[in-house]
Amino acid sequence: MSPTEPTAAGGAPRIVALDGLRAFAMLLVLVMHDYTIIPTYAGSAPHEFFKRVFSLGYSGVDLFFVLSGFLIGGILLDHRSSPRLLPAFYARRFFRIVPIYLLLLASFFICRQIPGLRATNDGAYFQSTVPLWCYFLFVQNIAMGWIPSVGPYWLGASWTLGIEEQFYLAAPLVIRRFTARSLIWVCVLVIVISPLLRLNTLYRAHNSFAAVFLLIDRADGLMWGVLCACLVRENPAREWLQRHGRLLVGLVVAGAVVFAYASACQLTANSRPMLGWGYSFLSAWFAFIVLGVVLFPSSRASRLLSWRPLVALGMTSYFSYLFHWPILFFLHWLFFNLPPQHGSWLTGSVTLLAVLCTFTAAWASWRWFEGPLLRLGRRHSYE
Repeated sequence: MSPTEPTAAGGAPRIVALDGLRAFAMLLVLVMHDYTIIPTYAGSAPHEFFKRVFSLGYSGVDLFFVLSGFLIGGILLDHRSSPRLLPAFYARRFFRIVPIYLLLLASFFICRQIPGLRATNDGAYFQSTVPLWCYFLFVQNIAMGWIPSVGPYWLGASWTLGIEEQFYLAAPLVIRRFTARSLIWVCVLVIVISPLLRLNTLYRAHNSFAAVFLLIDRADGLMWGVLCACLVRENPAREWLQRHGRLLVGLVVAGAVVFAYASACQLTANSRPMLGWGYSFLSAWFAFIVLGVVLFPSSRASRLLSWRPLVALGMTSYFSYLFHWPILFFLHWLFFNLPPQHGSWLTGSVTLLAVLCTFTAAWASWRWFEGPLLRLGRRHSYE
């Protein structure tokens, strides 16, 4: 597969290696939810080792944020002068995000009518103090931080959609307001302020949920992506980065060492180190990786990320991200009438079946549902 492919609309080429990178983000989250946090044999050394290795699986969300900031920021920068920017942008985002999300909400309301499933795990799949209307307005992340609560587990992954949608509302206005070079300083300012806001939320409000779930506290990941989009479009910055490719490689390798150390420490998503320096480090590290993939498309890493099966996983990752947990819950209830657990080879096999079902359903959704909807959305041109 070529490192780049033309878009369906005939615009700027799509960097397929970024789809491969998106696949890694999705796999990190899937392993975290379907394995790392699932109860296993007590005192099992192999399980303890792998749980430690994948303890930072939640960082896949931060990679998603950086990728989203880069791709959305790039689209807005490329079409910022178009009079059709806002209607075309929001129409395309609607067809990409909303239909699959409504399918998730439909599965929630349908499956909670099944008495046995509704009662499983003490009702945590469907019961919550987070008002359900928040999920229809994409403000569930705000409610989760305010209450605080993680919401019903069935819809647990959707908090990131709240952050994304709020970013979509603000980003076009900000990017049209500032020049490309001024926008770089805006990104730097937000990147510096975000960890300070997280620590303020943690220490003054004593609310780690808000520090994790609110856009103002997690905006650094998205703005690292926008910053990367600005840098690759500024010729002096792009040329400097390409001349100093070894420096970029060194930063990525150093980041991998720190990531391994943080994994060994098993830092949780709402731990003080993670809310302080952890998310800032993850966002910067993922941004360096994105820059490496974009600026050096012929590198071995970019070619690996362009591997067709990996690209396919990345292209279908939105469905997989939203539905991997509901599918896991449903199958473990169907076979054992219990929440997911890995106390035997049989229960572990059902989890593998859930992963297979997730990927199969994601492919079918892309083939017959998401793909046609995306083509419909692309009818809304920026020109």
